[in-house]
Amino acid sequence: MTAAPIAFVHHANQFVITDGYADRDGISTTAAGYDAVLSLHVELGIPVSLHVSGPALEAIAWHRPALLARLRQHLASGFVTLIGGTYGENVMPLSSPRHNRRQLRAFHDLAEDLLEVPRERLRTAWVPERVWETGSCAAPLRDEAATGVAYQRVLVDDRLAHPLREGAYPGSSREAFDAAGPYRWHEDGFPGTVRGRLHPGSLEPYRIAGGDGLVAVPIASHLRYLMPPHDPDHLRLLTELAEDARSAPEGSLMVFADDLERVAGVAGWEQGLERYARFLRWLTRSDALRPVALDDWCDRSEPGPELTVEAGTYYELAHHHGSGEDYGRWADDPRWRPFADRLDRVDAALESAEDDGAAPELTALAERLVMLGRHETAWQDPDADGDGGRAPAPWAKATAAHAADALPVLAAARWAADPAPRGLRVLVTDVDEDGDDEVVLSSDRLFAVLSPRHGGRLSLLVRREHDAGTDARAAVVVGNPADHWNFQTELHQHMQEPPNHPGALAVLGTETHRHELGRVEVTSSAAVVELIDVEPGPDRGLTKQLLLTADGTSLTVCVRRSGLPGELRTTVALSPDYPRLLTGGRERLEPDQGRTWWAARTPVLDAWVAHDPAEDAAQLVDTSPLTGHARVGAVDGCGRHLHLVVGTGPVDDTTGPALIAGADAHLHPAAAGTLPRPAGAVPAGAGAR
Repeated sequence: MTAAPIAFVHHANQFVITDGYADRDGISTTAAGYDAVLSLHVELGIPVSLHVSGPALEAIAWHRPALLARLRQHLASGFVTLIGGTYGENVMPLSSPRHNRRQLRAFHDLAEDLLEVPRERLRTAWVPERVWETGSCAAPLRDEAATGVAYQRVLVDDRLAHPLREGAYPGSSREAFDAAGPYRWHEDGFPGTVRGRLHPGSLEPYRIAGGDGLVAVPIASHLRYLMPPHDPDHLRLLTELAEDARSAPEGSLMVFADDLERVAGVAGWEQGLERYARFLRWLTRSDALRPVALDDWCDRSEPGPELTVEAGTYYELAHHHGSGEDYGRWADDPRWRPFADRLDRVDAALESAEDDGAAPELTALAERLVMLGRHETAWQDPDADGDGGRAPAPWAKATAAHAADALPVLAAARWAADPAPRGLRVLVTDVDEDGDDEVVLSSDRLFAVLSPRHGGRLSLLVRREHDAGTDARAAVVVGNPADHWNFQTELHQHMQEPPNHPGALAVLGTETHRHELGRVEVTSSAAVVELIDVEPGPDRGLTKQLLLTADGTSLTVCVRRSGLPGELRTTVALSPDYPRLLTGGRERLEPDQGRTWWAARTPVLDAWVAHDPAEDAAQLVDTSPLTGHARVGAVDGCGRHLHLVVGTGPVDDTTGPALIAGADAHLHPAAAGTLPRPAGAVPAGAGAR
């Protein structure tokens, strides 16, 4: 008896950035599950193909670098092959051709940077949520000039080889094919036999009409319901499917492709690892099924005749979940429209900035934020109202909302690319179009964005270097916006659970307090901005003053209580050269520390926080290891008054005290007590230069 070939494809796609989630597994549990499944394949010598999303890969690189090293080992073993696709798992038919090419190029870059897999090895693609539309998907997948890869194959569900009826599902060949499918087995029970249920012709790879030579590799729907097997009888059903598959055309194969989290038993799936391990061990002894490597098998086999592939996805998404065959019901849902409009506006702003020659280091970061904003675009979860319907998922809305974090980055990119000296500026403006004004403080060297509404915190700090005869280079100092935002849609807000996006200058206990703009002074040599805590309670009246000098590369900060003495612990998260931390992991950042300062160094930029120990202040370092792509610490003080400096460049134990002493005349123009508001200071809602 000839064994039927079977290929395994696992899709790893959890958009989590750390641990400590209240409602889901964090990156440690998830990544350990990934490793367990891949290790089983390697140990047993069973080939497997893997697609891993960009955000998941970046999270593993930062929080679990040892598991990233293991993943590289698995890929080097020859038993694990990387499958390509998009970086941010955007639903491709809902994105522009230019955006789809961005997504593919970003994944190819990451495969080389983090997995050490040259892009020319990528031959097969995974399309997000398995939503296929030839006109949107095929051309980007074949565009080697734009992305570096001309994919040969794409994985699609077996049902897509069967046409609709004049664009409609009822009465179509696709509906008839689905009628023999496994889609009610979990509700109605598994059948006693599956003989005759398999459509052998649907196992044959085929050319896609209008796909520029792209080959479709069908995913066998029945296999997804039998793996990992729940009881020994499922192995008999698998054997029956394998026996029917022997009548399939030459070059056909059975492809199991599904979420890796499912067989690993992580990220909300029931425990399945032990069952999957028993199945793999059974497979090594089976006479019915023969494991093969998908790419190798397809490279040796001639695909079947060309077929027209109409829009579609997997059955459960289209019908059980209600997205429709073309995902249109979710894409056109009025509840999603505000988020779709925001994504389109930010996408257009990115293209405009690129076309205008904005700083490429920063437009690359803005591009990442735009790509992440379309993660599993318009996805719907069961409606929390409990009416049995579905609604746009909270995390999908949060992710889309935070695409607007690209707008301050693009503003900094335009600033960094402007060759004309602009001097010191303070601008009160809604830089991210979220309905609340931010304060933008800039010189020719630094660009800072402050959020009065959300804790009076520094959410973005960028440094520019401009040597004579060279183009300006810009690098992020503070801000990690590409890290996951959980269910939080508000921009600039510190994420409490798990802790993330602390930015800088969050005073303990006031991280979410509303602040208002107070004193503002701008001269040719120095700019001072004051933020005042206006939240009712014991911290009301707490002030933060920031000093930026015309030639300086640091911000000197004065924190003062106007009422009773209290804690003044002030947090700073340093993310120097943040885009490279995303693509390189924790090994790109080198911690350093002195008696009066602590630092985060990269090959491009040294960023640091300093204080004056004469103020009875101390430094706390690595206070939030769960925060992604940042080194977090604090200057710890108490009483009424605290100073600290957030800076870049050289630093030693004299740097902080010297800068704080030099700032005294600017930060304390009057004796201790009320700070005057000088004539001509900028009121909230206005701008100054």
